[in-house]
Amino acid sequence: MRARAAGVLLNDQQQVLLMLRRKEGRHYATLPGGGIEEGETPAEACARELLEEVNLVVDVHEEVLTLENLGNREHYFRVTYRSGEMRLGDGPEGVRHSDTNSYLPEWVQVDRLAEVNLVPEALRPLIQTLLETA
Repeated sequence: MRARAAGVLLNDQQQVLLMLRRKEGRHYATLPGGGIEEGETPAEACARELLEEVNLVVDVHEEVLTLENLGNREHYFRVTYRSGEMRLGDGPEGVRHSDTNSYLPEWVQVDRLAEVNLVPEALRPLIQTLLETA
């Protein structure tokens, strides 16, 4: 089983930061995040992955969801913006980005999440709850 960490980043315009993906003919969206490296805590991995994937330095707060998804244990954290300009980062996603395997970080209005193929599905109610309690 592989462990993964991701961040839920909301802004003051009621938007959530998603990574829009196109891979092997599929179109879907995920929260920015990735694999936890040896010796790293899930929270540390979350911060590193957001920097690598979307060029943002974030503060990592409480873990808001842990689940099993496609053979992975996934840890989701509430994060807040500290610095950086949002763009595809210089990590592996930037290197692997191509016409057939694309990564596009984008702010999406929370009230339009139903229009996005967000995976895993359990993230929809979580994002809505975090927006309401922010």
